[in-house]
Amino acid sequence: MSSQTFKILVTGPFAAGKTSMIQSVSQTQVVSTDVMTTGEESEVKSHTTVAMDFGTYAIEGDTRLLLFGTPGQARFRFMTNILKGDVDIVAFVIDGEATETHAAAGVELRSLLRELRVPAVIAVNRCTDETVANRLARSLGALDGEPAVPCQLIDPDSGREVVVEILLTLLSSMESSKVEVA
Repeated sequence: MSSQTFKILVTGPFAAGKTSMIQSVSQTQVVSTDVMTTGEESEVKSHTTVAMDFGTYAIEGDTRLLLFGTPGQARFRFMTNILKGDVDIVAFVIDGEATETHAAAGVELRSLLRELRVPAVIAVNRCTDETVANRLARSLGALDGEPAVPCQLIDPDSGREVVVEILLTLLSSMESSKVEVA
């Protein structure tokens, strides 16, 4: 890969692990818009993203990943619409244990990918089983070619596994585009 910059949209439901992913892999200080949660949401977690999280990840050469994390709450969904412009790939984060979020997450994933027409990687947080991660990703509407990565996003090594899958998926997409053009 030559010198390139890729925009990654890190999105998914409330409390899925989007901020944790960016914090675990960013090589620069994360720009965060977390505030204290209120109401029922405070029972799930103490802080929530209201605009975005932003971090970077650089690899050999001058290739950089720009990680833009979206808020998970419906009332801040307008930020996803702002951040999704010119995105190269979607990292859709889902909490494998938060089954109550899965139906709505599937609707969101299918709608987003239909609109953006970019590759996706499904990061199944709080999951260690590849079969379970794949099954969940397919139930959400991810296509067979869209990888699912079981992960523990509070762990930097696990977060880097998701980044590796993002890079592999980007490379594969770029190769497919070259074949289609030729």
